[in-house]
Amino acid sequence: MAWVFGVVHSPIWRGIVLLGALTQLPFASYLAERFDVPFSSWPLALSLFVAAGLPEWIRYKSSKAAGLELDPHFFQPVAFRPNPVAIEKSTQTTESLEPQRVACTVMFCELVNQSSLADSLPPGACTSFFNRLLFLYEETATAHGGRSDRKDIEGFRSIFCTPFGVEEHPEAALHAALAIRGRVQALSQECAVKYGNEIDVRIGVSTGDALLALFGPSEQTRPGIAGETAEWAQRLAGANLLYGSRILISARTGLLGGHSVERRPIDLLQRIHPPHPPEDVFEVLALQQTLDTPTLARLRVYREGVTLFRARKWAQARAKLRDARPLTGTDEAIDLLLMRIDEQESLSQYSHSEG
Repeated sequence: MAWVFGVVHSPIWRGIVLLGALTQLPFASYLAERFDVPFSSWPLALSLFVAAGLPEWIRYKSSKAAGLELDPHFFQPVAFRPNPVAIEKSTQTTESLEPQRVACTVMFCELVNQSSLADSLPPGACTSFFNRLLFLYEETATAHGGRSDRKDIEGFRSIFCTPFGVEEHPEAALHAALAIRGRVQALSQECAVKYGNEIDVRIGVSTGDALLALFGPSEQTRPGIAGETAEWAQRLAGANLLYGSRILISARTGLLGGHSVERRPIDLLQRIHPPHPPEDVFEVLALQQTLDTPTLARLRVYREGVTLFRARKWAQARAKLRDARPLTGTDEAIDLLLMRIDEQESLSQYSHSEG
């Protein structure tokens, strides 16, 4: 009742909802009397009036005194509420930001089919979808404490770090990425229904040290980052196309924030030129403890298959990976690993024949 009286603007509808709740009390009393169950409707009626009256009182006071009003974000889900501490610190940082190297997490969102959308959709509709996508990026990243320094159709980049008020920045960035993936899916479905084209967004997340400073002309400076950590996030976003994934994260992001999400090893990628070893890259699937039991079982079998693959036990790895396939649809990452196993076995047979 408090939520209704806080967010519904029409007093008529607020009154209808309250009246509808109150009219159920006599019926509840009748049923309690019929089945000899002790019940008093007065405490419940008083609770309803208090829940309705408090938002009404705040609404009345806000009309009389400037600055006192209901915050609509209070009634949003926790995952999408702006972080007031982060916003306040971010504003202070913008005013007095000295160039510094900071530990941060960078999230890069890439719209990989922007050219096909621009060429096939009506101009007005395409512009509307692009603007809604940019707003979606910005709103979701800000709600999780991120600060964007690149906002265009081809790529959106957001920074999560302690100077911007985010202590657990890897976890915050991962939650933001999953929230963006879910919201983009709804927007993509709308675009597909109306115009037959999906909105294909791929996300990369990387944690490491980067240069944080104010960039741009003196009258248009804005906080931004530079460094390999940001570059790696962008490269991971593009690498999703190879594996059919939506969110790829770096090894350090997985180490520091992976406890809050369900993830799986996807590949070893060469981040820095040899002699540096390749880095383990993970795909983020969902928030922790949100996958059903069959999916978790397949995920466990998949991890066993990857371990066997990296140990070069081809036959055992193939069996495990085939068991990890989904019951419906395809898994491009598994198909790629199976193809690599076939290639390795072919090379081995060729070497033996040559010998």
